[in-house]
Amino acid sequence: MESIGSFVNIKSHNLYFNGCSACEGNCCNGAKGFAASPLILEDFEDVYKNFPILFSVNGEDLVVYVLLNDGKGHCKYYIDKKCSIYEQRTPACRLYPISPYCEHILVDTACPAVSYESGKSLCKDGIVQSDFYTKRLENFVAKRDATKVFLESIKQVEDFEYVGELLGLPLLKYIKSSDNPYIQMHLESLKHFWV
Repeated sequence: MESIGSFVNIKSHNLYFNGCSACEGNCCNGAKGFAASPLILEDFEDVYKNFPILFSVNGEDLVVYVLLNDGKGHCKYYIDKKCSIYEQRTPACRLYPISPYCEHILVDTACPAVSYESGKSLCKDGIVQSDFYTKRLENFVAKRDATKVFLESIKQVEDFEYVGELLGLPLLKYIKSSDNPYIQMHLESLKHFWV
């Protein structure tokens, strides 16, 4: 896989990063960047205290997302042109402009800080450089597969309630009683849900 939209495979490119200071927070703005990001199980603990975790359906698969903003404007934590919870930001925010996709690692070349010519080395010869590498990238396929197994175990339609949508993405909340820690974090996170 070479690319998806503006995301390119790092195996094909040497890319550089020039920092966020000259950007208007496009990646934090749902109207210009991203409003939701898929989660793996290890992400739940990192996000539920600040962001809503909701489920959706993609074809026949149940998927889980963190909602980053309302799809119309900036994240509520984007204040004075910077992240006010920088140390508690979501895994997707920590990685951006890098994104794991199946067994590939992609970089969003639409990010104004990404360059093919100069800056701090982001990826070289198919390897994410140490300043941009996070634990989330380790064994990502196995982590994604474990998440799919969990989602398969809870995917009975009657156990969910439709609670709204975000940019056409139907959003669901789990309504069955459960002691599962991931379900508990999902339910606790709903206090951040704005719909």
